[in-house]
Amino acid sequence: MTELYQRVLVKTPYRLARKFLSDWLSARAGTREPTTITLTLPAGRSAEGGIHREVLATYHRGSDPNHFDEPWRVHWTPKGGGPFPDFDGEITVRADENYVSSILELRGDYRPPGGIAGAAFDAMLGNRIASATARKLLTTIAREIEQTYHAQEEAKAQRASD
Repeated sequence: MTELYQRVLVKTPYRLARKFLSDWLSARAGTREPTTITLTLPAGRSAEGGIHREVLATYHRGSDPNHFDEPWRVHWTPKGGGPFPDFDGEITVRADENYVSSILELRGDYRPPGGIAGAAFDAMLGNRIASATARKLLTTIAREIEQTYHAQEEAKAQRASD
């Protein structure tokens, strides 16, 4: 098993980021269709070309025995299969050191396919592909959370000026 951990800063207060994450994932967890993430990685130094891979992600509400966080289970699998691993993990919003931002994190693991050769590939390149996939997922969610927060703040400012 290869462990994976990624995190991104979300420019939204913790309490609201947690609510917006719940709203965003609840909408997707309630459908039978998985969310598709298209991952593009550059090949070498060129911005052209690269590896293009669609990943199907599904979400389910998790549980925290301490009732502090609201974790979400995430599973992704490469669309169309192939020699790529499935991933199982958890997405959680964590409080940041200040009150205006929070941390969106993803923690989980996957088993590289292909036995010893797959493990060697994972050590050389596969783990970077998995990390990039995780980062893409988190930045997509973070962008949605931030857009929701900014729209809500603009609406409040508009009501206050009326």
